[in-house]
Amino acid sequence: MLVLLDQTRLPAEEVELVCTDVPALVEAIRSLAVRGAPLLGIAGAYGVALAAVRGFDVAEAAELLAHARRRR
Repeated sequence: MLVLLDQTRLPAEEVELVCTDVPALVEAIRSLAVRGAPLLGIAGAYGVALAAVRGFDVAEAAELLAHARRRR
């Protein structure tokens, strides 16, 4: 599980966003709840680790996260 500060709610509120899998993290990145190059890198690394710990395909997780910011 990865708990992030939802940056779309700042500065009015501090809301935690809980991502329990890579698709949830990808959606958080696409919705701009996670933004900024340093945080994107850290979130991506944790996302790959999360996939590994939960027994998912690490290469597929890395690919999804690497392309999360691109247009659909």
